[in-house]
Order: sequence, then C-alpha cells, then structure tokens
Amino acid sequence: MSPVDAPTNTWTESAIEVLVLKLLAQQMGESQEELGGRLRQKGAGMPIDSLEMFDMLAEFRKRTGLKIPVKKLKKNTLRSVRAFAEFAAKESS
Repeated sequence: MSPVDAPTNTWTESAIEVLVLKLLAQQMGESQEELGGRLRQKGAGMPIDSLEMFDMLAEFRKRTGLKIPVKKLKKNTLRSVRAFAEFAAKESS
C-alpha cells in the first residue's frame, strides 16, 4: 500500500519520520541513506530552510492526508525530522 492510500491511523511517529526523510531526500536530490547518515552525524537537524519546509509539508499532507495546523508549527517542532514526527503524530491523533 502506498502512503497516499494508507489509512490515517497507520501514521505512527516512526512511519512519519521515515516518510519525512524520504520527502526531504527527494527534495534535496539525495538518497534516504545518504541523508539519514548525514543527519545522524550532524545531530539530525532539518536540512532545509523554512520556504523549502512548506513545500515538504504540502507533499506530506498530500501523501498522508494528515492536516498539520500551520499555526502550531514552531521552531522547536521543526528543529529535526524526529521532532516533526513527534509533533505530527501527536497532532494527528
């Protein structure tokens, strides 16, 4: 089942983290493995700027059907892939 077809209740924190890493890798023209390794070495911070983040969020919404309240997005919820995954899983439940 592709992410687009997956039911909303299957989006766990770890599934969101994997999808976000995939979307970021695609956006940056890297493999997931390369990006994941680089993020682990550098402390896993978000590798894109805020404008690129909105592109990623739009694709995330399209693939998952999850609606993340933009007004609730804060610097700390976007500081890393993991922080975003935690926030998105909590907000979508």
